[in-house]
Amino acid sequence: MVVADSPLGVRVVSVEAASQAEGADLRADDLIVRVGEAEVRSIDDFAAVSERLKGRAVSARVLVFRNGLPRELTLHLHSYPLLREWGVEFLPEHDLRFAQPAVGRAHWARLGRGFEEAGKSGEALNAYLNGLHQAPTDPELGLRATVLSLEIGAQRLRDGAVPDGLAALRRGLTMLQRLFDYPLSAQQLQAVRDALQRTLTAVADLKTRHTSSRLMKADASARWPSS
Repeated sequence: MVVADSPLGVRVVSVEAASQAEGADLRADDLIVRVGEAEVRSIDDFAAVSERLKGRAVSARVLVFRNGLPRELTLHLHSYPLLREWGVEFLPEHDLRFAQPAVGRAHWARLGRGFEEAGKSGEALNAYLNGLHQAPTDPELGLRATVLSLEIGAQRLRDGAVPDGLAALRRGLTMLQRLFDYPLSAQQLQAVRDALQRTLTAVADLKTRHTSSRLMKADASARWPSS
């Protein structure tokens, strides 16, 4: 979205196709006067509000004037291409954009591979999801993001971070359903099977730990009944 100063707020000059702004129904010549609870009187105000929202919110209420009439819109900050194609919400790196999707895809894929080689799974997943924001129908990026989501979920379950682990697994399984809409090679299918096997093992281990914990508590209660 391109904006410019105006006497009463910030005027929308143009809206990119398939962008968050287009999804929120922002249009050229809309006059933005408030974002959330913050008044917007200039581009500096708009930039400051945008910076505060970055990484801290997934949506924001935007008050605009269109043809002289007020209208409140909801701007979702997550990636619409990822939500449509893969069913997951993700906040992309808006500061780094590429005019050509293929260039953006190559950049994020290269970054993701580098993070994987360095053993930084979280950073690699973030890179692959940014790549899918640029090229949402790329099955190889989708595969890597799916497998990493499952692996990160399994590891967090093993570490005892159950809520985070389950959230990562839900994302991985959601993407996995969409992944099967694409033709996959035998090697790619094997990668999916391996990730699922590790996930099932982690879930089984978690169930065993919880069962053991309940038995130990029951045994302790039986030995030392309350007065």
